[in-house]
Amino acid sequence: MDEALIQLSKTYYAACGRMHEACTELYESLHTSDGVVSTDLEHVYDKVSEYRKWFLMEADLIREAVRQYNESTP
Repeated sequence: MDEALIQLSKTYYAACGRMHEACTELYESLHTSDGVVSTDLEHVYDKVSEYRKWFLMEADLIREAVRQYNESTP
């Protein structure tokens, strides 16, 4: 595998890792420190919106990385 593909794979891996971290943190933020699930609608909406932004930034990074890869390869 050439170096450009290795770098693309590393970018995917890092972005997906951060997506996984965002999902884990979202799940935890939807519970109290005692493990009780939140039923506060505003809290849940706010947390989902907050972590959705993080997740979408990582997805955009993946899309941009593959776009750049395709533009740079013949």
